[in-house]
Amino acid sequence: MRRRATDAADQAPLWKRLAWMAAIWAGSVAALGMIAWLIRTWLRP
Repeated sequence: MRRRATDAADQAPLWKRLAWMAAIWAGSVAALGMIAWLIRTWLRP
């Protein structure tokens, strides 16, 4: 019988799941920072 993807994710160690969440969070913060920097650069007289 095949396991679902969520079953495999549930069995991953806590530290690995937290590391992925931290990496995704850091990437989103970096992307938003880059967008904000581009907008400020574009609007600066």
